[in-house]
Amino acid sequence: MKRRAPAPWLFAILNAPHAVVTGGVSGTLLSFLLRRQGVAPHAIANQRALLLLPATLFFLWSPVTDFLLRRKTWLLISTAASSLTVMLALETKSYSGKSAVTLLWTSSCFILLASAAMGGLVALLMRQDQKTRVGCFLQAGNLAGGALSGGGLLLLATHVSKATLGLVAAALTFVPALPALLFDEPPVTKRGKSFGEEMVVMGREFKKTFLRFSALPAVLLLVSPLGSGGAIGILSSIAKDYGVSGNQVAWTNGLMGGVLTFAGALVMALMPAHFDIRMAYAVTGLVNAGVLGVFCFGTPRPWMYIVGSGLFLFTVGACWAMYSALVLKIVGSPGRSGCGRYAMGVSLANLPVAYMAALDGWGAKWFGPKGLPGIDMVVSGVASLAFLAWFWWERARGFETELGLVDGMPSGAEALNA
Repeated sequence: MKRRAPAPWLFAILNAPHAVVTGGVSGTLLSFLLRRQGVAPHAIANQRALLLLPATLFFLWSPVTDFLLRRKTWLLISTAASSLTVMLALETKSYSGKSAVTLLWTSSCFILLASAAMGGLVALLMRQDQKTRVGCFLQAGNLAGGALSGGGLLLLATHVSKATLGLVAAALTFVPALPALLFDEPPVTKRGKSFGEEMVVMGREFKKTFLRFSALPAVLLLVSPLGSGGAIGILSSIAKDYGVSGNQVAWTNGLMGGVLTFAGALVMALMPAHFDIRMAYAVTGLVNAGVLGVFCFGTPRPWMYIVGSGLFLFTVGACWAMYSALVLKIVGSPGRSGCGRYAMGVSLANLPVAYMAALDGWGAKWFGPKGLPGIDMVVSGVASLAFLAWFWWERARGFETELGLVDGMPSGAEALNA
């Protein structure tokens, strides 16, 4: 019996819970609320970096989603737990206190478990030639959802109680995960292997995916700073220095930002399926670094913040669409460890988001408001140029690049329809 693969655009909705928790709440909303409570921009950046840390470590616990339950069941359970903890976090007295930070950190851990399950679903249900488009839709949902939820919650924060704000954030986290119920995922089957044998198989798949010389350029690209978007969650902390009001921040980094990041990701979805994703990623990263120059020249003005943020968010959407598509290409066929290997790829890609957020915060501390976008511009621009030179050398030398789990293994959709 053939199983029907889900429409690629559904993954944009399914990725919204991750966006609400890690981008909307822990990013835009929290940065503004912390500044309103008197927390310095560099301290906000440090807290942001701490809350992004689970995204670089969740490969440690994500392989559990390859066992026991269907992946869509793991996704729904993890999202429900994340929505509960984020609601409790927003009801705490001080958002820089241990209770709030611990709850938000825990919420991120849960939502990343859901993200791993979703990656496994993509590897299992979608054909290889669909994965670039799915990756772009994933980031369209992630970036638009983070910006829209952050802006909407920021507008609500000045008009409602903390309890109401927490309930709204919890609803925004859980409801978008419900389409997973519609996915035609096969039941979990017992494979007749011991736990040790399963670990050996999964270990071989990890090695074939990430530890091959031909895959090294793509893996290094994931951990590089270009197009990281590390400043995306802390730009609101310097809005005051540019004379931008809270409502303007909500529209620029929230509602308008959601449209721009969504548009940036969708533009990349129009890219031909067989185009070199790595080259597109590096070029887009260079453009992303260039637009940050808007912040760095002239006297700070509201228009400078609004224009600079808009261009930055659009190019971040394009960059993140490329990294998401690149991760799916690197993972390839689902094998036995589709969720775990997807989590490993995303963890590597999230590492620069965390360290660039910290580096941007140090830039603000050392050089003032312009130091935050300035240091991001320099570091990302240099990395982009370095990778473009690398890829030019590959073409000149005829270096072969091979991504994904191979050895003749069929894709998830092909295996299901067999």
